Amino acid sequence: MSLSEPVAALEIGTTRTVIAIGEPLGGGRIKVSALSAIPSAGVRKSQIVDISQARYSVQSVLRNLADQSDYSIAQAYLAVSGPQIRTKYVNAQASVEGGVVHDEDLQVVDARSEEASLATDRHPIEISHISYSLDDMDNISSPKGMSGRLLTLRSLCIHGSAQRIADARTAAHQAKLELPEVAFAGTCAAAAVLTPQAKKDGALVIDLGGGTTSYTAWVDGKMIYADVVGVGGDHVTNDIRVAFSVSKTQAEQLKLNDASAIISAEDANARVNVPSPSPGFKAATISRRALNTVVNARLLELFDIIREQLDTEGVLHRLNAGVFLTGGGSALPGAVELAASVFGCNVRVGSLVSAIEGLEREPHPAACAVITGLLLLAQQDETDSSGILSTLKNLFSRSK
Repeated sequence: MSLSEPVAALEIGTTRTVIAIGEPLGGGRIKVSALSAIPSAGVRKSQIVDISQARYSVQSVLRNLADQSDYSIAQAYLAVSGPQIRTKYVNAQASVEGGVVHDEDLQVVDARSEEASLATDRHPIEISHISYSLDDMDNISSPKGMSGRLLTLRSLCIHGSAQRIADARTAAHQAKLELPEVAFAGTCAAAAVLTPQAKKDGALVIDLGGGTTSYTAWVDGKMIYADVVGVGGDHVTNDIRVAFSVSKTQAEQLKLNDASAIISAEDANARVNVPSPSPGFKAATISRRALNTVVNARLLELFDIIREQLDTEGVLHRLNAGVFLTGGGSALPGAVELAASVFGCNVRVGSLVSAIEGLEREPHPAACAVITGLLLLAQQDETDSSGILSTLKNLFSRSK
């Protein structure tokens, strides 16, 4: 593919289905030239539960894209998340020929790391090489030229359910869209907001989605941990619905228009109007403090789960660049402050890296981190055979 040819990315999320077109600009940059999003149907916790409804969502978003632009696409990269995502650490080993590490030794151990043994119902999505060991010396970034006998490469393998990925491909295929490659949504979000320096210093990216939350931790330029928590913005909406006996639509409006993740003293006597279910109904009110208490409890639970896991893995103290929030949930007032109180470090809403252009007028670009990050990875993949998605192609070929 030449640099002038566009790339397409698709995300079939719990809350919305999004498709975007990126025009490569050269130098590793890309311009988002078209983006279309519609409410999803047939999706729960980022997984398809009704193929016919998901197919309709893909058809509808493709139609919207064609209506607002000159693009008609036949294939796209797909971002995946949800409880289907799992990870495992892989330690691949190779004997060092001649007692000094050469390129051939690195190639052998790299290839073996990409042959991670998975169950037949699991599909490899990504391999992230973390560090090398040489005999009894650990945490080597580049062992070439060093003396030793046994070379070990530690990697993180991200894999998904073969059946769930097949469901997404089926829904898209029925909508006349092929999905030749998939990528982990957490990696995509990180590509959209983390600079190389942030990845080197140590950073955590939390993508607050509708049905699930993906997160990735980066240290020394490598992704060293990744996971998905089955909690997202829809759970906050449902908590509000149950707590105040309102409809899902009313609860969503309360979350978007009036809620905060922080409980403040000013909320004590304040009240907010509950959106009327239909004209003619008398408007009800609820306590703002009670509303924020409900939202705070759910997000606090989510952040505590992530913090505890990173602490257990020994990652938390290495996040010198801080925490970056992305996804639609990052727009919730107080989310940054609450996360900062939990993680004890600098937290911010992620800003798109300078390599991504075209969304300068987007009111909340962090909500587009997954789809734009996937575009960036896709166009880099087309010009760099060592890119994340190129490695993915090798994994696919071995798994078929």
